[in-house]
Amino acid sequence: MGKFLLMLLLLGFLLLVLVQGQATLCMVCSIFVGNTCYEGQGNCTVEQGRGCRTRDIYVFNVRDGFSYNHTQMDCATPCRAWKLIKGDLKVSSFCCQGRKFCNRLQGRSVAKMHY
Repeated sequence: MGKFLLMLLLLGFLLLVLVQGQATLCMVCSIFVGNTCYEGQGNCTVEQGRGCRTRDIYVFNVRDGFSYNHTQMDCATPCRAWKLIKGDLKVSSFCCQGRKFCNRLQGRSVAKMHY
């Protein structure tokens, strides 16, 4: 019985290590433009089934149509890619997981700010 409990304890520890090994560290920022976070900088950790999210925000103007404004980054459950256009606002959402700060490399996050 003692060997069985020890084996069960070791199996539980192994599962805990494997689950924690699949966590992904994501960048968090409310306003990210031109490779700089202007507001809300931080990070978050997602477990399996969740993802790092990047949302590019575009604003419509008559002269240029939709122009990139800024990027937002965070953790999301569930994380899915999608696009939304509502009035003068357009949002493109991207998701990733499995690589540290993978959401920093997606979207238009290196564009210039348009306010």
